[in-house]
Amino acid sequence: MAFNDSSFMLKNQPAHQLYDQIKHLPIYDFHCHLDPKEIYEDKVYEDIVDLWLGGDHYKWRLMRANGIPEEEITGSASKLTKFKAWAKTVSRAYGNPLYHWSHLELKQVFGVTELLTEENAEELYERLNRFLKDEKVSPRKLIRDSKVTFIGTTDHPLDDLEWHKRLSEEEGFDTIVAPTFRPDEAFVEHRNFGDFVRRLEEKTGFSISDFDSFVAGLADRVAYFAQVGCLASDISFTEICFEPASKEELDEILQATREGKIPSLVAVRKWQTGLFRELCRLYKQHGFVTQVHFGALRNNHTALFQRLGVDIGVDSIGDQTALTSHLNKLLDDLVERDWLPKMIWYNLNPTYNIALANTLANFQANEKGIRSQLQFGAGWWFNDTKLGMIDQMNAYAEQGLFANFVGMLTDSRSFLSYQRHDYFRRILASYVGQWIVDEEVPEDYQALGKVVQEISYFNAQKFFEK
Repeated sequence: MAFNDSSFMLKNQPAHQLYDQIKHLPIYDFHCHLDPKEIYEDKVYEDIVDLWLGGDHYKWRLMRANGIPEEEITGSASKLTKFKAWAKTVSRAYGNPLYHWSHLELKQVFGVTELLTEENAEELYERLNRFLKDEKVSPRKLIRDSKVTFIGTTDHPLDDLEWHKRLSEEEGFDTIVAPTFRPDEAFVEHRNFGDFVRRLEEKTGFSISDFDSFVAGLADRVAYFAQVGCLASDISFTEICFEPASKEELDEILQATREGKIPSLVAVRKWQTGLFRELCRLYKQHGFVTQVHFGALRNNHTALFQRLGVDIGVDSIGDQTALTSHLNKLLDDLVERDWLPKMIWYNLNPTYNIALANTLANFQANEKGIRSQLQFGAGWWFNDTKLGMIDQMNAYAEQGLFANFVGMLTDSRSFLSYQRHDYFRRILASYVGQWIVDEEVPEDYQALGKVVQEISYFNAQKFFEK
């Protein structure tokens, strides 16, 4: 039996017929961490390590597990040495999605059909670098070859969005590159909160003395993002909470934190509740899709964090108590105020998948005909796996309308990550195909083909329309 051939991940006969209907569809990449400056400058890559390993904490995490010294992961070792270290690791990564992703990327982007091993690493390193040079592989080439029609980057609220503006003015590059409003630093627990408030004052010209003036400053930035074509926001919360506070309490939290006092857990929760509520009001006003990632416990290896900083592969799945109680109260409060925007919720702890999907189903009522205005987002980060995707789809299908699912997102800093959409589509085809095999749905390839097509592309395209 062959690995990574045309039948890869297609587990039943109906899957082949369904996959044939989605494999050539374009990609609507509504959430990623690509750098718009890199897209604009469009420099040809000179070394596969820069393209494949740079900034990829998924791979770094796995290499550490294989005993690779940090010098050969994030240190000053030669690029060939780092490539060999990855080859040594991935050749042992059976069962890990990186084994699949890496070989999909090698085959679909570079035409390499053999497995990457420690023995052929040097030869493949040279061959891949020749390919980069001969084919002039650049960010835009990778985007075009993957048929990406839309890219939603992730951007700081104080960003000038210069590169988005330049890209929008360019002729000959048809992919829309839109900013996404990501105000993590606006929450008091963030280590940069005090500096953020000062910079927000400088950027907007507002004097921030209380909660209302702080929100007014953020409103100014949200409006600016909207002018530059923003369609969405994003935020990452450790936990979902609902702990209302008076304006006076929020004013006190702001003042105390600006003075350098460390906020208590109660203060963090009150600020998160109050500020997120106001942000949702602004997002609904401007038609932004509100994305919420929650459940990550970050920067757990103190020594590595102090040495290398954030996003280095030392984060974990978190947990919390009373998730559904807090989430129901939060969503109900937004509905009562008429501040509920379209939302996508990404859960990192699969233990909560059913509970999350079930809770979102309580608040789907709307008079605008929006299909599933509260979306249960695709398997995120540690759930961006075969089993993680299936678990998420099971919860979505059993608790909501699976046909309305907006599907896969890249959520990556790598221009090679578009192969993950193909990976998702193969798993999706097998998932729905198994329903046919088990006689749980009619063997109707026209109707089910439309469902997988919409999940693969068209639902997201429609959902992000203002």
